[in-house]
Amino acid sequence: MGPRKVIIDLDAGTDDAWALLMLLRAEKRYNLQVIAITCVHGNTDVDNVTSNVLRILTAIDRTDVPVYRGSSEALITAQKREPPEQGFHGSNGFGDIAFDQPQIDRSLIRAEHAVLALHRLLVQHPGQLAVLCVGPLTNLALCLKLYPAVATLLGELHIMGGNRLGVGNVTRSAEFNFYADAEAAQIVLEKVRCPVTLLPWETCQTQARALPMEWRLEQLGQRPGINRAIPMLNEIERKVYRGRTSWMPCDAFLVAAFIRPDIIERSERFHVDIELHGTLTRGQMVLDHLQSVPENVRIVDKLDDEEFRQLCLMATE
Repeated sequence: MGPRKVIIDLDAGTDDAWALLMLLRAEKRYNLQVIAITCVHGNTDVDNVTSNVLRILTAIDRTDVPVYRGSSEALITAQKREPPEQGFHGSNGFGDIAFDQPQIDRSLIRAEHAVLALHRLLVQHPGQLAVLCVGPLTNLALCLKLYPAVATLLGELHIMGGNRLGVGNVTRSAEFNFYADAEAAQIVLEKVRCPVTLLPWETCQTQARALPMEWRLEQLGQRPGINRAIPMLNEIERKVYRGRTSWMPCDAFLVAAFIRPDIIERSERFHVDIELHGTLTRGQMVLDHLQSVPENVRIVDKLDDEEFRQLCLMATE
């Protein structure tokens, strides 16, 4: 059998960078092939996202992977962005660090829009593609609206986003990726017909307890033979995690669960919807504990801590 073909849709903060590194380093070892990287607004604007992706690809000599620029804002109302000093990832998604490496080559960004590329690739590989979404779901939602048949063309969908218990990180009740485009999240979860695996915010909090920043910076970040992207991420994360005791690479948790499903220690299936109209709860993921309708997602609650650390070590190679 050929490799599992994967598209990753991201908004390129540091956790997206770790997710991308982990996925690319897993290609040979776990029989994967990343056939496209699609970029979306989120942690920063979509132009910064493409730049950050190219920085990572250039550092590890993987500019062969196609990169597509996607949606620049949410479907309905563009959210007011926090001042740069308040955003966790800084205004450019990479901590506003001044980079020493050579100027990135923006001609590497494909002319085709990410939404059109998603459709084309899904048509070419019906039922065979895994799509990993680790930013707002705008690109996939637009693709589903433009081309409804996409709902049946996806092979599998993996999402980092939402919340299981109503714990928020951007508001008191909403997780960032779903809040950034709540309508897109609702469209995707309503329309797709493939298996959906979702890793929510509360799982990220649980996993972070086993990842001290000292381990991240002094062991993972300084081990012999690290690739050229890691010193860059060390500098960025020293700044953005300043004062924090735990490392929380949310998007990498989702990618790890995709690469190695056997490291999922606990999960549960539910039907979920997204609150779109609540004054205090817009963007919150609501679980049907009454089991009144069929389940539409598998929610990942816990990963094996040691196996995740091993995948992080692989990502540095």
